[in-house]
Amino acid sequence: LEFRRVLFRSMWIIFVAACIAMFMLILQGLQLIRLTKYARQDYSMLVTQQDVSVILKSDTSFSPVAQLLRSINLSDITSRDELVKSINTHLAEIMPRLEGTLPTVAIIGTLLPMLGLLGTVTGMINVFEVIAVHGTGEPAEMAQGISQALLTTASGLIIAIPVIFLHHILARRLDVLMAVTQQAIQIILHRFPVMQDARAAS
Repeated sequence: LEFRRVLFRSMWIIFVAACIAMFMLILQGLQLIRLTKYARQDYSMLVTQQDVSVILKSDTSFSPVAQLLRSINLSDITSRDELVKSINTHLAEIMPRLEGTLPTVAIIGTLLPMLGLLGTVTGMINVFEVIAVHGTGEPAEMAQGISQALLTTASGLIIAIPVIFLHHILARRLDVLMAVTQQAIQIILHRFPVMQDARAAS
């Protein structure tokens, strides 16, 4: 009875951890899809229009580029090097928000097989304790206990595989988002001398 109780608890821990990871993946996936869409729209606007402040006036004000421009006061920047330094500083602050729960999901995906193995080890300890007390008179029951103990390892592996796979897909989606953001930043840096001339003329 004690063995079944330990097995039940281990399976519940694995199930709850997997549900938390899946919930985080769904939220993070929706956020990355939305931000990537906004970042591409911002990039298209930067390509077609000279004024970079148009991004702040658009509906895509939640994109990484808009967050950067909102953090940087372009009118106070006097050189391209200063602009690069300011962009790098604020981009480092934005990155953890873009990554969101991905690092936590990666940890959960790594821990799931270990949780399954922990349940198996605990179950095997209980099986051998029963053998020590009652002997090996019933091999069939021993085999059943060992097979049940191995279920937690199998469950941890089965659940960890889709979690790790989906984490990989979202990590690649984040790379796409950062690539589009970097392209938009390069356009802003290229336009900066023109913006300086326009400010000087006015």
